[in-house]
Amino acid sequence: MRIAFLGCGYVSNMYRLTMEKYPQLELSGVFDLERSRAETMARLTNSKVYASFNDLLNDDVELVLNLTNPAEHYETTKALLNAGKHVFTEKPIALDLSEAQELVALAERKSLLLSSAPCTLHNPVAQTLWHALNNKAVGNVRLVYAAMDDGMVNRAPTAKWINEAGVPWPTVDEFETGCTIEHAGYVLTWLCAMFGPVEQLTAFSDIIQPDKTLGISIKPAPDFSVATIKFRTGVIARMTNGIYAEHDHQLQLFGDDGVLSIEDPRNDRATIKLRRYRTIRRKRFLSPLAKRLPLLGGSEKIASYRGSQTRDFCRSIVDMVEAIETEKSPYMTAAFALHVTELTLACHFATHPTGKESGYIKMPYFPVTDFKPMQPLSQVI
Repeated sequence: MRIAFLGCGYVSNMYRLTMEKYPQLELSGVFDLERSRAETMARLTNSKVYASFNDLLNDDVELVLNLTNPAEHYETTKALLNAGKHVFTEKPIALDLSEAQELVALAERKSLLLSSAPCTLHNPVAQTLWHALNNKAVGNVRLVYAAMDDGMVNRAPTAKWINEAGVPWPTVDEFETGCTIEHAGYVLTWLCAMFGPVEQLTAFSDIIQPDKTLGISIKPAPDFSVATIKFRTGVIARMTNGIYAEHDHQLQLFGDDGVLSIEDPRNDRATIKLRRYRTIRRKRFLSPLAKRLPLLGGSEKIASYRGSQTRDFCRSIVDMVEAIETEKSPYMTAAFALHVTELTLACHFATHPTGKESGYIKMPYFPVTDFKPMQPLSQVI
């Protein structure tokens, strides 16, 4: 299937390198407002450069990867859908719930597919964990602790974070978007799929470091958030997002009989450890010995690229292509992506003043979106 890249920034290189293992994906053309980046991507992929966004809209490509900055997602995705294109967008769908709802409704009216990153629900780690939960590996899970803390990023040598295509990490854009919007989806995607929709959450967010970019004025955005989330199934999760506390991406699922822990849900090869409770005399405690769960699938080659992530960025793209060809729904539907978007925005804005216009200022928050129950894959790519 012929596809196009809209945006050739830092993350596009990861899609480019991953795509090389999927012959069914043909990158037809690319566009970026910074033409030099588009020209570099076109050269690396043997594709064409669109002279303008309108040229992309008028091309006959069926599926477009929207890799623009989050602030541009709404307008660009709307234009793509109106042009009859299926869209896979980087997270989130939009930075405003009403706009995200509008895009999902538009896609439905036009019988087009709309899905969103992250694609990690497809990976062997998520699927192995899900099967372990269904098999009651640690009994009934009632509580989840999730951390997505990246360390003090603004003190890191981010100027040296340059990918193989020569594109630097977008420091200002990342800080203006906010770490919760950038990272919460990795946790929420897994938990919503496994435990169902969220019925309520209470979140707090704030700016811990107002001077993240010394000498550069940036639009304020929370750089820390903590949320307590209750799923309809009764499971409760505590999730933190931040760029100040020490690096910690651990996901822990506490059950009646033990604990499942994952070192980093962003990593397609992350280790899943299982520890069970033991009782000796008058004490009950978690065994210090952990069992490492073998991953379902997971033997496939994953492209190597600079950065902290080991991930196949194209799993959802391949799934969408198959859905388009068979006229079925993708594994992660637009409704699912919308629910994750709503939760992400609620956690990001929370009670912080930046959220007044978005309405996420009354806690507890009760989500208004929903999605159909999901099941683990029978076969992992």
